[in-house]
Amino acid sequence: MFLGCDSVIIGMTSIVVSLIYFIIVAIIYFKKERTKNFDNKMYSLLVIFNIIGLFLELGCYYYVSHRESYLIINEIVNRLFLTYIVVWSFTLIIYEFKVIYENNKKVTNYLNSHKKLFNVVFIAFLLLTLGLVMISDLQYFYDGKFVYSYGDATNVVFIPCMVSFLIGGISIFINKKNINMKKLIPFFVLFLILGLALVIRFVNPGYLYITPMLTLVTFIMFFTIENPDVKMINQLEYAKNTAEKANRAKSDFLSSMSHEIRTPLNAIVGLSECIKNSDDIEEIHEDANDVVMASNNLLEIVNGILDISKIEADKMEIIETNYNPVELFEEITTIAKTRIGEKEIDLICHFAEDIPNTLYGDKGKLKQIITNVLSNAVKYTEEGHIKFNVSCINERDKINLQIIITDTGRGIKPDQIDKIFNKFERAEEDKNSTIEGTGLGLAITKSLVEMMGGKILVHSTYGEGSKFTIFLEQKYSKGEEKTKVVKDERVSYRDKRVLVVDDNKLNIKVASKVLSEFELNIHSADSGFSAIEKIENNEHYDIIFMDIMMPKMSGVETLKKLKQIDNFNTPIVALTADAMEGKSTKYIEVGFNDYLSKPINKEELKRVLDKCLNGNIEIEEEKTPEEDPHIHRVIPITDEDIEMLNKKLAEDLAKQKEQEEREKNNTN
Repeated sequence: MFLGCDSVIIGMTSIVVSLIYFIIVAIIYFKKERTKNFDNKMYSLLVIFNIIGLFLELGCYYYVSHRESYLIINEIVNRLFLTYIVVWSFTLIIYEFKVIYENNKKVTNYLNSHKKLFNVVFIAFLLLTLGLVMISDLQYFYDGKFVYSYGDATNVVFIPCMVSFLIGGISIFINKKNINMKKLIPFFVLFLILGLALVIRFVNPGYLYITPMLTLVTFIMFFTIENPDVKMINQLEYAKNTAEKANRAKSDFLSSMSHEIRTPLNAIVGLSECIKNSDDIEEIHEDANDVVMASNNLLEIVNGILDISKIEADKMEIIETNYNPVELFEEITTIAKTRIGEKEIDLICHFAEDIPNTLYGDKGKLKQIITNVLSNAVKYTEEGHIKFNVSCINERDKINLQIIITDTGRGIKPDQIDKIFNKFERAEEDKNSTIEGTGLGLAITKSLVEMMGGKILVHSTYGEGSKFTIFLEQKYSKGEEKTKVVKDERVSYRDKRVLVVDDNKLNIKVASKVLSEFELNIHSADSGFSAIEKIENNEHYDIIFMDIMMPKMSGVETLKKLKQIDNFNTPIVALTADAMEGKSTKYIEVGFNDYLSKPINKEELKRVLDKCLNGNIEIEEEKTPEEDPHIHRVIPITDEDIEMLNKKLAEDLAKQKEQEEREKNNTN
């Protein structure tokens, strides 16, 4: 291999400059985050080899000019430099052949199927070349001005490299239509440089700058390798994984919903058929009660889905009113006992004596939170007991409730505890597949607890049972519980005419059945057009219940057209299955007098009739709290509050245990 320039100093200076510059390039490249693809692997090797080659060429300049003093070192350094050229060239050739044939499936498949054979041949050829470099004759020239080496060893390096590059050029020409030419720019530059090097060598061997030329090729390759933005790739990978997870969750959810919805539907359809074909009044009543229970279960599933949708849409509101907490806890206990049914489970309840008679907070959501956790305990407990304990710390302006529900059920594995609060997921899904549930209950519970500024903790021993601890802050009532005095102006709506507008005849029948209990004079219309026609024909109604989702003319469109009729002032109530949070406000804003969701709740229906027909007028006495009983800012419970609650609970449990022991001794 030849080394040379106009002078030793200029040659060494060019190498030093190339070395400094390329070290900076290497630092930039290796510091940058990279994808682990073939291009980057090969380029990383070329960068490392190139830096080593620059150091070796510096050594060649120095040791050839001082070879009398460093005979052995000079021989080693020069042959290592020739080895560097072989290894660097073969690495580039591998990369270039990969680029040339990456889009040729036929060649790629052939190479992959004979990969081991080609690897053996390539390594053998490389080792043979390196062996010849090490044993072939190598001569040196130094006259004080030029320094270079020559001989058979340099020819061994040049010949195989030139043959390989020539084969590469032919391959490019044959496959030019299927090649990414941008990635082959370094190869073309190398061809140009090698041609120039041959001319210079013919003129004067001392003017050959091998390593700076290879450095230039390596630098150009920095801009041509396929190295997509890693940050973007990571973002895409994250988005892909999230989408796949969401898709799996959706599939699992639909599968779960199919089972959960079909279970009560099966009871509703089957028992309805039995009612239809039965003449036994007692049996009909019994089946009808089961249909109602199955319908309520189905409604509970739908409400769960709506609740999670409200929470995710940030539409759930904290509605605070006065309530009696002990009465609420006893009501929840009754529900839990019903769900226990025939299971051999003892429900042990203890409510601290210092819980105030009246608290101020969101009674509905507190009931939902406790009911969900208790129902969960009942589901996963086959025998033993469930303890429902409530204690509190009474402070000057707030009450910190601690609700503990302990069961002797299946328990939860430590790695599954976080999973139980995820939507549509249940711990050990395969083992619990026979247990009914959508996987929404605890997800809703946790969201509600956090929304109310509280905390929920879980401690569980697998196979022994679980303990759920809920911390919630409530306020003292600053006034008596709001009461309602009903002024009874009418006891019947017998003379009132009602128009039910719905495109579904079954819905009209259901609404008519419910309304008939109020002794109303009921009429119907199966479309908005029919309703408008009745009004234009001077048919008078005292109230109109309007379905929203109707074909051709929606309920909202019908409302607008009715409002355009002269002297029309009949109250119109939106009657719809669109029961999402905030819909009542939306429909009232567009002009409806009130809102009822399907299925019709009789208490809500009575409220609407009282309001729109002036039957029973509710007068609220001035005994409400000073605060507006609606949305309030919630102050989260602190760790200090939890510590105080735990101490208070320990005292209560100690007193309870002491009392039980006294009762036991008295019995004995």
